[in-house]
Amino acid sequence: MARAAYAVAVKIGVLEWVARRRVLVLAASLVVVAVFEVLHEVTEIGDVWFLVLAAHAFLMIGLIVYSGTATRLYHPPLLVARPDVPAFDVPASPGPVLAAAGFTIAGAKMGIGTGRDVVAGVDVAFGAPLLALWLVLIVALWVAALGRNGVRLRPDGIVDRQIFGSLFVPWEALSTPHAAYAADPYRISLFLAHPERTRRRGLRAGKRTMLPATGVDAELLARAIHEYANRPDLRDAIGSPDELNRFLAVTPVRGARAAS
Repeated sequence: MARAAYAVAVKIGVLEWVARRRVLVLAASLVVVAVFEVLHEVTEIGDVWFLVLAAHAFLMIGLIVYSGTATRLYHPPLLVARPDVPAFDVPASPGPVLAAAGFTIAGAKMGIGTGRDVVAGVDVAFGAPLLALWLVLIVALWVAALGRNGVRLRPDGIVDRQIFGSLFVPWEALSTPHAAYAADPYRISLFLAHPERTRRRGLRAGKRTMLPATGVDAELLARAIHEYANRPDLRDAIGSPDELNRFLAVTPVRGARAAS
């Protein structure tokens, strides 16, 4: 039992490091792309070539598959104070970072080869759209990994920021005294007294009554929403480290703390 708990703690620690070092992880994926490209060029077909190919495939598939596991596993009881916004943000999630790294490594070989064919005028009708699609995918994944996505609590309401759109829910739109609850470890359900006051922009996925709990403990986020929906006198202090510490001190969520 203790060994299993230790293993989980190590996994969480590694995932937290990935989330904090997003730029470093993605930069490392570009270095890996360059290394594998050189190895593919200098090795001839044979045992070494197949070993390089197997290592390449294992790394890219492992990162892509584990990115989903990381997203499901990583839900720390953390919130981030951002006095410059001002807002309380959910922490960055390691899942999109690992996905971006994995698809970068996976798609680079195809992208480089297809790009060479397009430049050489070989099968342009097929290669050019494929190359464009690959570039769009990689850019979207990098934006998801490096961008300020996820739920943000502001003095005027809640914002769910996604890659292609967002949802804004003013505090006044929420029902009180019961404003939100954790539907499951991955989602927050909102009770809306005035749904017409919410604003959706772009292609924001999901219902307006649901928020993702990506990268954060769902119970902690639900309690934070409940707190400020019912305490309008505290909303102006949202974003302050002192206010975040006050809220975390009174929440019953185990291990809740401010992210450094």
